[in-house]
Order: sequence, then C-alpha cells, then structure tokens
Amino acid sequence: MNIRLLSITVGVAFLASAGCSSHQPADDVAYPVTQEHRDRASALVARMTLEEKCDYIGGSKDGFYIRPVERLGIPLIRMADGPQGVRNNTRSTLFACGVAAAASWNEDVAYEMGVALGQDSRARGVHILLGPGVNICRSPLCGRNFEYMGEDPCLAAATAVGYIKGVQSQGVMATVKHFALNNQEFNRHHVSSDADERTINEIYFPAFKAAVDAGVASVMSSYNLVNNVHAAENRWLLTETLKDKWGFEGFVMSDWTSTYSTLGCVRSGLDLEMPEGFCMNYDAIKPLIETGVVREKDIDGKVETILASLIAYGFLDRPQLDTTIKEDN
Repeated sequence: MNIRLLSITVGVAFLASAGCSSHQPADDVAYPVTQEHRDRASALVARMTLEEKCDYIGGSKDGFYIRPVERLGIPLIRMADGPQGVRNNTRSTLFACGVAAAASWNEDVAYEMGVALGQDSRARGVHILLGPGVNICRSPLCGRNFEYMGEDPCLAAATAVGYIKGVQSQGVMATVKHFALNNQEFNRHHVSSDADERTINEIYFPAFKAAVDAGVASVMSSYNLVNNVHAAENRWLLTETLKDKWGFEGFVMSDWTSTYSTLGCVRSGLDLEMPEGFCMNYDAIKPLIETGVVREKDIDGKVETILASLIAYGFLDRPQLDTTIKEDN
C-alpha cells in the first residue's frame, strides 16, 4: 500500500469516528451575526462620512489594527499573527505548528490548543488571531508547510474546526487562511495556482468550507493568483463561492500587501485591506464613486460586514483585555 493510499485509508477511519467538522465541545461558544447586529452596524455606517468609510476598510498604518472611529464609539481593533502562537509586540506561548497539530489526529487536542491561544490573546487585548492556516501541502518546497495542516483535506478540516472553536470560545475571532491554493512562497505575488473545478472542490476547499460551517469569524485571502486572477481580486473565489454559495457572513481580509488594484478589490468581495489602504483608500475610491464606476453602497456593505462581526463578538461593548488571565498563563 503506498503512502498516499495509506493516508486516505487511515483518514477515512479517523473521520468515520470523529466526523469531518461536527465536533461540538460542551463549552463551545458561537457568535453568529444576527439581524440586530446588522441593524446596529448599518446605523453606525449611516453616521460615517465617505472618507471615514473608505479609511475604515483600509486597515491602519500601525500594521496589525483596524482603526478606531472614536466619535462613534468604534474602538481600535488589534490583530496578532498566529497560527502557532500570539505574536506582534509580545512574548507568548509557542504551540505546536499546524502540521504537528494535525499529526495528533485529535480534534479535542486542537480545541484545547485553541482555548489556550484564545486565553493568550485575551491576556494581551488581541481581538483577532490570524490563524489557523489550512492550505494543502502540495509541494514539499513550500516555505509555509509547517503552518498548514498536512495534505489530507478532511484531516485538515477536522483539526482546523477544533482550533477555531477553541479560540472563539474565549471571545476571540479566528481567521482561516490563506484562501486559496497557496502552494508556494517563491514568487508568491505573481505565481498562479491553476486547477480544475473538481480538484479545487475536493482537495483545496474542504478545510475552508468546514471552517465556514464551524462559524469562523474571518477569512484571509492569499497572495497568489487562482486561475490567473489574484485571490484578493477574485470575485468567483470571495463572493460567488465563499459568500454566496457557502453563506459566509463574516468579513474577508487580504493578506499583508496582497492587493493590486482598487477596482479589483472593491468588486471582488474583499472587505478589509491589510495592513493599510494601499488600494482601498479615500483618494482612490472617491473618483470611482463620482464617475459611477463604484457605488457608495458597495463601500457601506463592506463596513457594515466588518462592524456587524465586531458587534457580534461584543468588541464595541467590552474591553478585550482580560486582566484576570496572566500573560504567562
């Protein structure tokens, strides 16, 4: 029996007993976006100027933040890189990398790791953890394979779901990344990952779909092109598949500096450009609105999507820093 067939055989046995994405810990907490959250977000957007709205979808010059709108009570939102631990201007626990977590074949362990990551985040006032990474390991030369959860889509899905539910049980948003087909680091801004529809749906999508079904708060797009269209500007990927077909209600952010044109980003379904608004900014968007190329309500929709998620997690109503949790926990 070859290694790939052995992997599939063992994977089927594991998933038959554990389920691909059905793990429901007793203390599992979900933060679904409700109509009440959307209405509150819409009311806030109605009070924002066009400049404030355009700036809001463009991250922050500080790199790992969504900027505040203080006059409306919208706070500064802090992000931190996962997936192996909470970083960015802090020291914290180093957890098992993604491929090692998946090698445990244990969704409960992934959940417990997520809980601990969520606690480390709360101890530092981090609202959004940028993990897990679930891209399929296609080439052994990919520089980020250690972050991801192996080459088996169902194993990756099951592990990711445990991680996500653990993180979010602590009132911290998880971010599944990098959507999608992020197969290599070399020339990552320009390489196109080309695949047919069946391959994409059977190999590359299952872990992301499981994350969406599990209620992941946000999705990060990848650097690469997918069938010759950059992921951050790929409407088929972000709108037609993720939002329309899968029903994802959270917000989509770009990977850092993975955006390439204003119009492409606005039309694709991207909600938030990170780390700042190189493409999605007031000076670039305003002329498009004035000439009718872009509608202001399209920008409103992006801001509302972000705010509704933040409201669902209570970020506008409570401090994220939990001083009852020790930083060295």
